[in-house]
Amino acid sequence: MKATGFSRVSKDKLIGEIEKELKTRSTFFVAQHGTVSATALDRLRARLRQSDTRYLVVKNSLGKKAFDRSNMKQVGETLKGSCGIAFTSGDIVASSKTLVDFAKENETFKIQMAYLNGELVGADKVKVLASLPSREVLIAKVLGGMQAPISNFVGVLSGTIRKIVTVLDAVAKKKGSA
Repeated sequence: MKATGFSRVSKDKLIGEIEKELKTRSTFFVAQHGTVSATALDRLRARLRQSDTRYLVVKNSLGKKAFDRSNMKQVGETLKGSCGIAFTSGDIVASSKTLVDFAKENETFKIQMAYLNGELVGADKVKVLASLPSREVLIAKVLGGMQAPISNFVGVLSGTIRKIVTVLDAVAKKKGSA
């Protein structure tokens, strides 16, 4: 007798692992990796780990069952071809940038959709998300914007004080010479 595919126990374990990721992480990306080599996918996984993201290659039937059990049937129906799911609990922008960059490097890798904090979005919105600056850059811009009026106010006050000191110095010199 020829053994093919996964055993029932292995399938249940994989479905359980996908369900666990769906419960513990609020964001995931669904991608088709087509004919991308296993070595290239390993490089992708290494880059995604830096932003606390895990990429799983998913057998479509098992992914559909996991999504059905997690009340996300509409996501399960989109699984076609060679699929993978990138689960993240880290920086969403960094994860999307990594996936979009990888898609540019590998033409058969396509981002299908993403589930971002309770909302399904298409690949075009993932690309927009990837074009955003990182979280740290955005925070720096906000802080710089908040600091600018204060810095300008301090500059105006110091200019006024400088003028008063200059006038008093001139008056003191004039009285000293008289």
